[in-house]
Amino acid sequence: MKLLQRLTASVLTVALAGAMVATSAFAASSKSWNFKDSSFKSLGTISSNKTIDGLGLYANSSKTMSVVSDSQSLSGTSYTYALSTGGSGAVNSSSRYRAIQVPVTKNGTNVIKVTMRSTGSSSRELAIGNANGGTFTKLTAGSSISTQTYTYTGNNSVVYLYSTNSNINIYKIQVDSSDSSSSGSSSSSSSSSSSSSSSSSSSSSSSSSSSSSSSSSSSSTAASGKITVNGSGSYTTLSAAYAKASDGATISIGSGTFYETATTKISKKVTIKGAGSGKTTLNYSKMSKGDANRGIQISGSNVTISDLAITQAGDNGIFISGNGTTLTNLYITKCNDTGIQISNGGSNTKLTNCTSDYNYDNKTGGENADGFAVKLNAGSGNVFTKCYANYNSDDGYDFYRCSNAVKLYNCEANYSGVNNGNGNGFKVGGDFTADNHYLEGCSATGNKLRGYDQNNNTGKITLVNCKGIKNKVNFYFNTPKDHSCGPHTFKNCTSTGGSSKDVIKNANCSGCSFNT
Repeated sequence: MKLLQRLTASVLTVALAGAMVATSAFAASSKSWNFKDSSFKSLGTISSNKTIDGLGLYANSSKTMSVVSDSQSLSGTSYTYALSTGGSGAVNSSSRYRAIQVPVTKNGTNVIKVTMRSTGSSSRELAIGNANGGTFTKLTAGSSISTQTYTYTGNNSVVYLYSTNSNINIYKIQVDSSDSSSSGSSSSSSSSSSSSSSSSSSSSSSSSSSSSSSSSSSSSTAASGKITVNGSGSYTTLSAAYAKASDGATISIGSGTFYETATTKISKKVTIKGAGSGKTTLNYSKMSKGDANRGIQISGSNVTISDLAITQAGDNGIFISGNGTTLTNLYITKCNDTGIQISNGGSNTKLTNCTSDYNYDNKTGGENADGFAVKLNAGSGNVFTKCYANYNSDDGYDFYRCSNAVKLYNCEANYSGVNNGNGNGFKVGGDFTADNHYLEGCSATGNKLRGYDQNNNTGKITLVNCKGIKNKVNFYFNTPKDHSCGPHTFKNCTSTGGSSKDVIKNANCSGCSFNT
């Protein structure tokens, strides 16, 4: 979006709490994480998810990682501590463990440098991929310390590192980001010490293919695939294919970027599916900005959409007022309003492994564009599982005047708040409606204002195993003026690094650690 692209890196620095930022004209920047630093070396065994200086560490009680003392030298530089992966890791739509989430600049040129070694006598592989299990490349960790390098230019705001087989010690991770006219190609290389025999195991051709899939939303080329209805026909836009689809039809969209100029208004029961994770993009950059110019608008029942990216819609990427919609493996970015919104009776929506980031509404300077919104008289039964809202101008999740309870499981809200945006991670209320929302296993990190904000909800809110990390206020649950609320229920919730104290009122808490 045009106004988002004009935002300067200096304005974003405070709101994003030290994370790297994407704009249309990226300033050159460098960010590194050395595990000998005090914020890392005291961690010891890591058995739960943590975020340190913007670097995400994913582990659980059975798949632990640890920061260990290990003195090594490379080209005159001494390293004294390492992150030990403890074994093979995984990142896919159902699990994340023994993995490192590294922030990168979307559609910029990101040179990722990993200093590491195999702890065994043979070489081991370190995968770099996306949240859906896609692999961009595999770097080789030899038995001697070396620095392996991979250049990433895709449309993700984070990438993931994990061992594919056994333990690897990682001493330092560095990301150098700069301007890029992304061509969708990436490469990998290695810089080894003289005593190391390891080198990158990825060929440039396989690396290029992986990154091309991940960066399709920024491609300026026509789609290489086609759109079919029940396996027949050849359409160039989703709108044209939907017009030919009967109730119950399956619309299959091939690999590549498809440029859409009109809203696809869905009232029939249809299934829409892309070619696979990171392979298919609906690009609305040729659509004008405006409240009516949504990417996909769903008023029908039992609509299923999967394996798509949607970018630069003139309003919402997807707007839902129908019943029984299922959204899986979607990536929504740079829309002129909230990425995915459920309103006007939209009910029983199931969202799984959906990411919505960098949305920004130019008309109000960022006040309305959330990652996800279930608001303004939504229906019942809306559920989010493993969904991720990153770097949106207003809030990560907005449940203003929702009118019904929403459930969230293992969802994230990170670095919300740009320009005039509020900057809440999970805004779980508004306008004094009594909505008994339920959040379990969720985390809010680096949001400009609040990680979790009651926002005048007069209902009973439940938070279980939720984390607030380095937000201005991690948890804010106050008594609404002239209204009663609660009691809320908090179990095993933790507050870490908030710059202001938490506010917890009218709540039953057990096993929690708040900063009050």
